Amino acid sequence: MPFPKPTTSFSPVENILCESVNAQAILYAVRMNIFDHLEKFPLDVSSLAQKTGQAENPMEALLDILAERGLLTKENGKYANTAMTSEYLVNTSPLYQGKALELNEQFYTMIRESMSRLMAGEDMRREETDASWSMPETMDGTLQNALNGQLQMAVDFIAELPEFSSMQTMADVGGNHGHYSMELLHRNPQLHSTLFDLPHVMEVATQRCKANGFEDRMTCKPLDIRTEKMPKKAFDLIFTSHLLYACVQNLEETFENFHNALKHGGCFVSHHFTQESNASSLYRNTTEFITRLAGYETHHLSRSLLESALRKAGFTKFEHTFTGFDKGTLLLVARKH
Repeated sequence: MPFPKPTTSFSPVENILCESVNAQAILYAVRMNIFDHLEKFPLDVSSLAQKTGQAENPMEALLDILAERGLLTKENGKYANTAMTSEYLVNTSPLYQGKALELNEQFYTMIRESMSRLMAGEDMRREETDASWSMPETMDGTLQNALNGQLQMAVDFIAELPEFSSMQTMADVGGNHGHYSMELLHRNPQLHSTLFDLPHVMEVATQRCKANGFEDRMTCKPLDIRTEKMPKKAFDLIFTSHLLYACVQNLEETFENFHNALKHGGCFVSHHFTQESNASSLYRNTTEFITRLAGYETHHLSRSLLESALRKAGFTKFEHTFTGFDKGTLLLVARKH
């Protein structure tokens, strides 16, 4: 019996599977410092193969993939970095994303290896994930990921709030690497920050504060916001970034906790993913899939959901913006009056 002739193309699925090889090619190029070698001037295949200790034949194919993906340009047999590559994939760049890529790859590998049992509803073993937040490599990767414009734009917006110049105390809840606090302390010399995070994060967080010269203006204290209360009327500003998805089932109670911890006239700032952002649908949907596999309800909190729960907790006078170069993260300000 003859096979039927196809009526549709299978290329979309094949191309998606090819993307996984492309991703590994990019990671390998970062690990081999290919973009660092190309930062000063263009090089041909032979020169790059010699500098990196790789064979010329596969090196050429790798470089062509990178050029096809827009990470390199190719002219007269020589390859050069693009502006994006120079900004994010060269080791000496202040916005380098190499550790962020490794952190994502580590997490994606865990998801791939666990997908069958996670899809069946088994637990992801959050204790292992929580434990990783104290690792210096995780903190560095998380910080690098925030430097795609999220951190810079969030700090700019908060620093322009009319209340900011008179603030003296802030709480950085789930602060981890601490650089949101550090940047805000740069903007307000009278501000002191208390970084709250899980107990095992404290030692590394304290070391980072000291290494960056903030040991006198930052205090690190253990707190699990899911189960513990903050000190009452202690802060002019409470800031959280990519934290509230872990509290979504008790959002009103969490906001009541924040409301009680703020001084009169204080500000609460939420910095979080939302489906209302300009991030690509591929990124939003993939992030949501991973989050649900991890056992959380969602990673994307809408402005209406947040504002409704904040109002019930007593907050008023909202304003918002979106951060990140692609405006993918919602920054929402609420006030205690």
